[in-house]
Amino acid sequence: MIKDRVEAGKLLADKIHLIDNHDFLVLAIPRGGVIVGHEIAKKINCKLDIAISKKITPSDNPEFAIGAITHDGTLFQSNYWKNYANDPNLNEELSKKKLEVKRRLEDYRGNSEYKITDKKIILVDDGIATGSTVFAILNWLTKQNVKEIILAIPVMPASIFELMKKNVSSIVSLEVPDEFAAVGQFYKSFDQVSDEEVIKIFKKYRN
Repeated sequence: MIKDRVEAGKLLADKIHLIDNHDFLVLAIPRGGVIVGHEIAKKINCKLDIAISKKITPSDNPEFAIGAITHDGTLFQSNYWKNYANDPNLNEELSKKKLEVKRRLEDYRGNSEYKITDKKIILVDDGIATGSTVFAILNWLTKQNVKEIILAIPVMPASIFELMKKNVSSIVSLEVPDEFAAVGQFYKSFDQVSDEEVIKIFKKYRN
């Protein structure tokens, strides 16, 4: 059981062994991932930035993710995508979620411009359930021609771990359970993180 996101970040940082932190960037997924990423960035003395994607859901089932999209339209399509490819509302959903990602990036970091070509990335979240949002960001990072991606995630299902490891250089994790219901079940404290908290942390890296 992990105490909270701060402890998760510290424990992950202890497991990340870099020969040289040059060119490494911690890229955290808001909101909870920023708490975890902040602890990692402090420990390994790296910059922290933010990456966001939003889940794509069909109009008749707004809780069911069939994929995810980033600010520039990079998509991840799950195995269920084809079942909804002809949904007349899908294009509207894609446009709406893409705009939401851009808006959140503006709120958090002021713009949606990145200069990360040839960077080595440590991608961080506070946990993974289905993986859609992380897969979309990984697809986007591939387009940015980054050198290396280390995925640092406190907890994820074993089935997702097997899929993720094919898309990254390495994975650092604390819990990889076979039986999984929700990320929060592996934390003693898993309170919601506010936008204000994310912005406060991120300001420390934008000066």
